[in-house]
Amino acid sequence: MPALLLIFMLTGLSVIYSKYSSRTAFIEIQKAEQILDQLEVSWERLTLEEKMLSEHNRVERIARKKMKLIALDRKKIVYIKL
Repeated sequence: MPALLLIFMLTGLSVIYSKYSSRTAFIEIQKAEQILDQLEVSWERLTLEEKMLSEHNRVERIARKKMKLIALDRKKIVYIKL
């Protein structure tokens, strides 16, 4: 009888431990999913910003303003055949 009582107690403790382990794992998974969601939002913002910053008109405007670049006249372009 004492052995049976010991087995029941150990079984009960193992059930409690497995429930605790599964809950802590679930909490960790939820935290990881929240971090993943935040990273996805950041990634979307960064790709949008990259697209905005790399637009042809913006790059050309900055090149003309800061680097003093000018558009060449088509008549002045010399083509070299290799």
